[in-house]
Amino acid sequence: MSNSNQKTIQLCGIGNGVVDMQFRISDALIEKLNIPKGEMRLVEELEQVSTISILKHVVPHRCSGGSATNTLYAFAELGGTGAYLTSVGDDGNGKYYYDELNNVGIKYKNNVIPNKSTGSCLVLITPDGERTMLTCLAASQDFNIEHLDEELIASSEWLYIEGYKFSESAGAESISKAIAIARTNNTKIVLSASDTFIINSFRDNFMDALSKSDLVFCNINEAKSITNLDNLDEVFNKLKQLCPNVVITLGEDGSMAFIDNKKYVFAAVPTCVEDTTGAGDMYAASFLYGMINFDGEDKIEKAGKLASKTSSLVVSQLGARYTSDLKKLIE
Repeated sequence: MSNSNQKTIQLCGIGNGVVDMQFRISDALIEKLNIPKGEMRLVEELEQVSTISILKHVVPHRCSGGSATNTLYAFAELGGTGAYLTSVGDDGNGKYYYDELNNVGIKYKNNVIPNKSTGSCLVLITPDGERTMLTCLAASQDFNIEHLDEELIASSEWLYIEGYKFSESAGAESISKAIAIARTNNTKIVLSASDTFIINSFRDNFMDALSKSDLVFCNINEAKSITNLDNLDEVFNKLKQLCPNVVITLGEDGSMAFIDNKKYVFAAVPTCVEDTTGAGDMYAASFLYGMINFDGEDKIEKAGKLASKTSSLVVSQLGARYTSDLKKLIE
């Protein structure tokens, strides 16, 4: 049993390893592609290739992605110590992906799947800043129990679970095993809901993980899906019964949290929305950074303020990675 003074990593994530390709497109083109706007859809490689061919006149913006990757990346940029567990293909995108983790000092187990391509996500951004995502998991789909690293999880203060991993049975099994390792080693568990599609389609596995988590991050739509309720106060009260610590993001209405038996309400920071990709990922990174690293009785207020600020900045630019110095925002 590891005790807290052996914890050398603050946050270890488990999630998909994908490279994001972001395309700015018109509403007309979304209609032509026949994809519900704002949706996250899992697709096979052939559909990914055919969509890219339709978009060949648009130059994409590339960065390593995946929801939990974005969170760990921002957490490390803020100054936190991170680790990450995923799987990539033995191709240029896989090398690019791990190079990006190296750039910010994130530790990882080198899980490269032979003869497979690295997962990719087409992020289609319409003029209103809404993003529609077509994700082909490819090598990330092969992530299984063998790809876990017990030492990395045991050495971490927190284990961050990306809800998207429930979409594959091997991924769900890996999460179950990772949670068991975390609980044995006094590593706290934080669950990111990821998407209403995940909660509704893989409810049993999701709810089981939620019941074993110390903290959950979700947006208001995900919170409604988890609780099967519609009224915000009722949703919040029900969620508190399901998980001891809760953070709900409310878009332009800010966010609310219940941490250590105390309720918090955080105002949104006004911004000009360019692209909503990664807003929740950035919020989670900053909130966790503050919760783990700030001191004093007002540390949760400060964590919420930092999270509101950084998420407002990331939606005012293209892509899920903030392009300026995040550390400066802490001061």
